[in-house]
Amino acid sequence: MRSEAEERKAEEAAPVTFTCYRVTPGEEEGTPEEGMNTYSVVVLLPDGDVKHQVVWASAPEDIGDAIRVPPGSRVIMTEMKSTLVWDSEEVGAGQAP
Repeated sequence: MRSEAEERKAEEAAPVTFTCYRVTPGEEEGTPEEGMNTYSVVVLLPDGDVKHQVVWASAPEDIGDAIRVPPGSRVIMTEMKSTLVWDSEEVGAGQAP
């Protein structure tokens, strides 16, 4: 059974609307070479902060050698089979998804 606080939260909850973006670097950033894969990299920092970045590399090992994180961080990486990303907030001018 739900508590009164959980019931209020459920009543206040609203549906989420997503905006879809194609994640490919622009001409100024260069395009991924053939054989490159797209990876979603999430870094859980020791202070509880979370960082996310989309990275292009030929193999996961290449990313492990390229990123630097503070000791105690956890890094979770997922190979993306699609270059589409859905975001619940529209990206403003000059911001990347």
